[in-house]
This record gives sequence, structure tokens and C-alpha cells, in this order.
Amino acid sequence: MTTFLYDRVADSANPASLSARYRSARFKLFLRVMRVSAESLILDVGGTEATWKGTGFERNVTLFNRSFQGRHDDFKYVEGDACGMHMMTNRSFDIVYANSVIEHVGSWQRQWAFAQEVARVGKAYWVQTPNKHFPIEPHVVFPLFQYMPPTWRQFVATRWRYSHFVRNHEDVRCMLSNLRLLTKRELTMLFPDGRFIPERFIGLTKSLITYKI
Repeated sequence: MTTFLYDRVADSANPASLSARYRSARFKLFLRVMRVSAESLILDVGGTEATWKGTGFERNVTLFNRSFQGRHDDFKYVEGDACGMHMMTNRSFDIVYANSVIEHVGSWQRQWAFAQEVARVGKAYWVQTPNKHFPIEPHVVFPLFQYMPPTWRQFVATRWRYSHFVRNHEDVRCMLSNLRLLTKRELTMLFPDGRFIPERFIGLTKSLITYKI
């Protein structure tokens, strides 16, 4: 039963899961709202090839991340810290795309730096992040996990079987030390010129999307 529920709800690698279906719908919304074309130059900050494979936009995309396990000829790659993309010139990409990344960069100060870099490098941007106030925390998939004291979070994250993360203590400690979920108010502060789209589940705002075109 546990494996079945995880596969159907939280496993983003399973195309039939709720998580994967939301990602797919969100990506289609991104393409439509941002009017992505064959000429669009896209910087995917913190993303992977999996988002773009089979879309026809592979050669439009530069992937920016701290490191890469492997590289494919269809993509360009840049390694670095997204809070200081000094190798990128102003407005050098048509769109900066950041899906579920800003909540992982660390403190509010680093999130602020991340937002400044996204707005600087892109002529337009699309930034998605989980809503802090959604009752199920999306990384560990546990109710109200984000409001627990640190010791409780460490305990739950290393034992809860639905967690997206490998359940050893060091991996969880690293994840928790950099995880900071955002509210709508905070996201608006970070991107004051952005428009807002709520992503809803059973009437509640599951994720926050801000974009500029």
C-alpha cells in the first residue's frame, strides 16, 4: 500500500503520479504564457535535461547548476552559484526559467540575491516555488512539516517513507539547512514587477508562480 500511494502521489518519475501530472501541466502553461518560440533563448536555473527532452526546445536551453553528472550534445551547460551568475551578462537570455529552485538556495539574503540575478540576466522570467502555507510540505510530503522545530524535522525526514530525499541523516541535514519555503508576500517582495499565478489543489494554493514577459 505504501509503495502504491507513493507511486501515485509523490513519485515525479512516474508520469501517472499527481506530482508528475502537475509538473506537466505547469510546463504547458509556461510555454503558452511565456509565448516560447523556436527563437527563444532560455536559461534553466537549477534544472536538468529531463524538463526539456522531447519538447523540441533542447537546443534553445542553457542549463545552469552547481554541477552536472553527465552532458548531452543538445544542451549548453554552465556551472556556478545561481545567487551570483557573474559570468552572465545583463538580459542575455529571452527567458530565465526556475522551477522549484529558489526555496533551496538558503537564507532570505541568498533568495534575494537569486531573484536579483534572475531579473538581471533575463529579459523575461518564470519562477515557481511551493507555497509555504500549503498543508502538505512537498519535499518530505508530510503534513505541516515546515512549521516543526528543527529536531522534529530531522526525525521525520529520516524516517518518513514518502520523502523525496534519500533517508540518511547527512543528506537530510544538508537539504534542511538550505530549505526555506516562501509565502506569496515574500515572493512578491522578491519579484515586485512580476505577475502572479496560483497553482491550486482541492481549492488550496499548492504552488506560487511569478512571471514577467
